[in-house]
Amino acid sequence: MKRIKKESDLVVKEIRKKIDSSAFVKNCRASEKDFTRDRKLPFKSLILFMLNIIKQTLQKELTHFISLFGGEKADSITKSAYCQSRMKLKHTGFIELNDVILKKFYTSCSFKKWNNFIVLGIDGSTLSLPYSKELIDEFGIKVTKNEIMPRALISSCYDLLNDIIIDSQIDKISAGERLLVLKHIENLHKIKRKTLMIFDRGYAALWFMFYLLMKKVDFVMRLKNDFPEVDSFLKSEDTSRIVNYEECSIKSLSQLKKLGLVFHSIKIRLVKVILDNGTIEILATSLLDEKKYPSIIFKDLYFLRWSIETNFDRLKNKIQIENFTGLSTLSVLQDYYANMFILNLQSIIARDVQLEID
Repeated sequence: MKRIKKESDLVVKEIRKKIDSSAFVKNCRASEKDFTRDRKLPFKSLILFMLNIIKQTLQKELTHFISLFGGEKADSITKSAYCQSRMKLKHTGFIELNDVILKKFYTSCSFKKWNNFIVLGIDGSTLSLPYSKELIDEFGIKVTKNEIMPRALISSCYDLLNDIIIDSQIDKISAGERLLVLKHIENLHKIKRKTLMIFDRGYAALWFMFYLLMKKVDFVMRLKNDFPEVDSFLKSEDTSRIVNYEECSIKSLSQLKKLGLVFHSIKIRLVKVILDNGTIEILATSLLDEKKYPSIIFKDLYFLRWSIETNFDRLKNKIQIENFTGLSTLSVLQDYYANMFILNLQSIIARDVQLEID
């Protein structure tokens, strides 16, 4: 029991230390003048309140929150004062707090691995945003039969075995999912661990595989049947085949050029996975060693990806991420990244509770 409690206590201790640090205040404030004088809603209280999952009206939640601290009258903080205070706070503060969890968890806590890899699921989704001209201009719109609403594209890089969000991105609805993955890859340094990324077939492209290999990122990716070399592989008796891709499409070449890369031949391993209903799926992987990684292991490995779908369900239906508390770009970013932090903190606590129950 001491070991179980120690892990969560270590993480929470680091979070408290971060919030109390003067450097964190300086990093989070919009200008040097912000949070320099005593206010009814000082920096620390503002951060803690925004990390609370708001399910009541904003004024009711404020009144309850302030009453817990005492010192101030419960009705002394108005919705207007809160809205003015949050405008002084950069959304990147919540990303910093999430980084505290990542650093402490992957250096001081026990965590699950697969063949010495941290297994990461990558997937995207869309979010409905509140209606405002600013959000339409910033994120774009989705037109349906009944309405025109601002929508955002989000992408998550998720530790499938440990229920931890490594990186999360929110962008224009028109942004490509693969392009958001490039941002995930740039942030893998936060955990400093050997990683294996798992993608569904919507990400399959030769330029993207080439980029992953250049970044030394191992992957498993489901392919569509019209992907080069898949048809002949399906017709064969082989369960695994290493393919040398010597050329790619003009579209892929153009994308690589934008990234400052020039395509050259790459080796990709194709693997057949037979589902319980008899359907054959084809996976592409950078794990070329057929002895170390036999074909039979890939069915269960790819199935791990399902937990990222349940994480999106938790985000939308339990955390209620689409219940945004403001109409500005800043408020959307604040709410989004605050909720990513909350999800990770919940996972850390849930790990301890589950071990205790077991």
